[in-house]
Amino acid sequence: MIPHFVFAGYSGSGKTTLAEKIIAKLSQKGYNIFALKHDGHGFQMDKEGKDTYKFRQAGAIGIAIASEDKYAIINNATHRLSFKEMSHFAPKNTDIIIGEGFKDEEVPKILVHRKANNKQSLYDKEKNIIAIVTDEQNIFDTNIDIYDINDIDNIIAFIENYIKNYS
Repeated sequence: MIPHFVFAGYSGSGKTTLAEKIIAKLSQKGYNIFALKHDGHGFQMDKEGKDTYKFRQAGAIGIAIASEDKYAIINNATHRLSFKEMSHFAPKNTDIIIGEGFKDEEVPKILVHRKANNKQSLYDKEKNIIAIVTDEQNIFDTNIDIYDINDIDNIIAFIENYIKNYS
């Protein structure tokens, strides 16, 4: 399987902002990244009035759209797809799969914790934590690597080492 992990943490902890910075830096270094997002609120990709929306409203159980530079497929789901199920959609040239969310799944996790969130750390609740990214390092008593949430260069170095040693 392709090296993979997710940024896991409570809403408002900075997972998306961190993932965006990491994806940008790794992409600049030449890595091909497939990003997965868990959405706990439902989402709408086909906009009202557009052809894909009209096909959906007419009864299509799935729709696909393609242009010269990208494509999308929207299917009805019988369940929330897992990280593993979604990983199967990764292009063949993917170097790493980075997820955001999926904290309830058995996948490697970089735990994101922010003091301003005023929530207890998920450290004692989560499994498969490979690193912690936080602005409150002193609350963690662990041998797991801990990085400051603004220390993007060292987080990147950790991830590159993770990719290199993935098996």
